[in-house]
Amino acid sequence: MAGPTPLDGTELADVLDDLVDGSNIHPGIRSIAAGVRAIAADTALDRAALQLLLVQLAGNADGLDVLGALGQLVEHLTTRTPAVQTLDDDSQKTLARQGWLASYHLGDPTLRDPAAAACAALDTAREVNPMRLTDEQRKELSRKVKKANDDSTNRPR
Repeated sequence: MAGPTPLDGTELADVLDDLVDGSNIHPGIRSIAAGVRAIAADTALDRAALQLLLVQLAGNADGLDVLGALGQLVEHLTTRTPAVQTLDDDSQKTLARQGWLASYHLGDPTLRDPAAAACAALDTAREVNPMRLTDEQRKELSRKVKKANDDSTNRPR
C-alpha cells in the first residue's frame, strides 16, 4: 500500500477524492482527476515547465487552455449530445443558453489574469540558492560576514 503523498490533507486532494468517489462517475472525470493529481504531485517541474503549465491550465488570454476547453465542453454537451435532442424545443433552448453562458463565463479573459500574473512573476523571479545550511554553518557564515563588515573600509565606523 502506498504511503502518504504531498497532496494528503489538502483541499485539492479533497476535491479530487470527491470527484472520483462514487460508482456513477464518468471515466473521463476520473481521468481528469488523475491528470490533475499527477500534475500537482510532479516535483520535477522547473520554472519553464511551471510557466507552461500555468498557461495551459488557465493563463492563455485567448482561452486556449484547460479552462477554455471546459467551457467549450459544457457548451458542446448542452447542445450537441443525443440526450439534448430528446427534449422539447423550449428545454433545448434553455439548456443551450445555459451551456453558452457557462462557456462565455469560463472564457472570460479576467479569469486568466491571476495565472498570467503568476507566469510573469516567474519570469522576473530571482533564483534562490537551494543550498540548505545547518545551524552551525549559518553561525559560521554570520561570523564571517560580521568580520568582513568590521574589517571593511567602505562603511562608516
